[in-house]
Amino acid sequence: MLTQSPAAPRPEKSSRKTAPRKKSAQNGAHPKSETIGFLLWDSRRAISHDFERLISRHGVSRSTFWILRILWDENGQTQAELAKRCRMKGPTIVGIVAQLEREKLVTRADDPNDNRKKIISLTPKGSALRSVIVPIVEDVNKRATKGFSAAERNQLKEMLRRIRRNMDNE
Repeated sequence: MLTQSPAAPRPEKSSRKTAPRKKSAQNGAHPKSETIGFLLWDSRRAISHDFERLISRHGVSRSTFWILRILWDENGQTQAELAKRCRMKGPTIVGIVAQLEREKLVTRADDPNDNRKKIISLTPKGSALRSVIVPIVEDVNKRATKGFSAAERNQLKEMLRRIRRNMDNE
């Protein structure tokens, strides 16, 4: 008859919970909450949440806002131009423009130079929203940079532009 040798004793589990390890500043690593990517994401999330809450009271979403904002600055854009300026894909723009059209905020017309293209233009109702939404943009930006000097706000914007350029070049 074969006898089994007793199993090796298992180490006892400690009932003590260990705290999550923080990365040491000595090796150059940072806790997740201190990385540039996380700080940018978290700041964007906080600003976007507040902004979307305020503009939704006027029937505007974040995605429709970007189209309206471009048209408020330069009315009469093709869908392709809007897509490029919003950094969105063509099919996404088509859906957003259709929504804006249903809400009677924009019109779509044939491009007189190229019948394959559509020119998106604001209606009077779409133009009028500017006087309601732009002050919200200004208020959210003002609250987000509360306590910043004008020089600090300019420096922040320049740094963010540099980050965007760096990432666009990758």
